[in-house]
Amino acid sequence: MTRVRLASSLLFTSGCLAAAGAWAAGSFPLTIKHSLGTLAFQKTPARVVTLSEEQAELLSVLGIKAVGFGSGRVEGRLGQPAQNLSTLAKGSLQSAVFVGAYNQPSAELMTALKPDLILMDGEESSRATYDTIRKYGPTLAYNYDTLPWRTALSELGRLFGKSAQAQRYLQTYDARIATLKAQLAAVSKAAPNTTLLYMYEPNSIMVLGRGFSFSRNLATLGLTLNTPAGIDPSISFKQLNTEELLTLKTDRVLILRRLNNGQMVPRNATDEVLKRLGKPVYTYPLDPQEASSGPLTDLKRAEALAKLIRR
Repeated sequence: MTRVRLASSLLFTSGCLAAAGAWAAGSFPLTIKHSLGTLAFQKTPARVVTLSEEQAELLSVLGIKAVGFGSGRVEGRLGQPAQNLSTLAKGSLQSAVFVGAYNQPSAELMTALKPDLILMDGEESSRATYDTIRKYGPTLAYNYDTLPWRTALSELGRLFGKSAQAQRYLQTYDARIATLKAQLAAVSKAAPNTTLLYMYEPNSIMVLGRGFSFSRNLATLGLTLNTPAGIDPSISFKQLNTEELLTLKTDRVLILRRLNNGQMVPRNATDEVLKRLGKPVYTYPLDPQEASSGPLTDLKRAEALAKLIRR
């Protein structure tokens, strides 16, 4: 192709993309469904506050900067940008002022920020909080257990005129997951059973069931979650005593080991009990700021789990 033809082709493609972007950004009014209702928008939001690391990941994928940030994991100075962020969504939060707790942000700061979009968690138990939060501005509440982040990402892509960007991420995510699943196919067929534990302090251990968001990452890779005898696998989590660990009928154990100031919970008596099982035990360092689920976190977990189990 000659330089003239190439330049013309690029100009035509750029023009089409610009036109498509303008059309997508200007398709208003636009009604968005979320976990606690629906919300109609007359224009693209310009000032976004996120009250959750989970929803902040949606902004990061779309390249949108938040003006305010609330959290249940981060402690910060009200009205100042949050410091020492390790969340994968930090790219969208670097300039955001900290507004306080996710369920009780500062009324003064929320009013001053004048948000035209607020993102928050959307469990049914959050409805009273939602009714309070939406007084500060248009609010979308997402519960990824009932409304997947894929849907939320696609909907926000429409709202911000970034549908193509959202779809590119989903395609990349799906392709990578397919590759990881294929790499683990032999393992998942021969030895699928995996027990998921959470160690948040020495000598304290929880078993995690299907109700805990991390468990979905096992299913994504073709692995089967199991729990000690007598424990309903549909639970979210349950405290164990170390002797219950000896009832495990599993192919492997994965421990989410909490990080405290960058250091994992040290080895202790629970680790010695697990040795007696004679099964592989893997450790996943759990950052306290890690989202429960999201487009960035779920991919990070899949990558980490596949690497641990393959080695």
